[in-house]
Amino acid sequence: MNTTAPRLTDTELDAAYTQFCRHMTALGEAQAPLFMARFALLAMHRIGDAAAVQTLIAQAAEDMAPAQAA
Repeated sequence: MNTTAPRLTDTELDAAYTQFCRHMTALGEAQAPLFMARFALLAMHRIGDAAAVQTLIAQAAEDMAPAQAA
């Protein structure tokens, strides 16, 4: 992971997460997955470190059960 990148303070992280959630709410449930996917791709590009991105993907998936087929 890029250790030289600036870190968000707790206040900045809360403000960013709040903005993220507000945009998802405004876009609606149908558009939320597309918004999250687009954000993820933009974030991966900005991070610019394949190993760090792969680690973050694995961490995000931890303790999440796969969707069950209907």
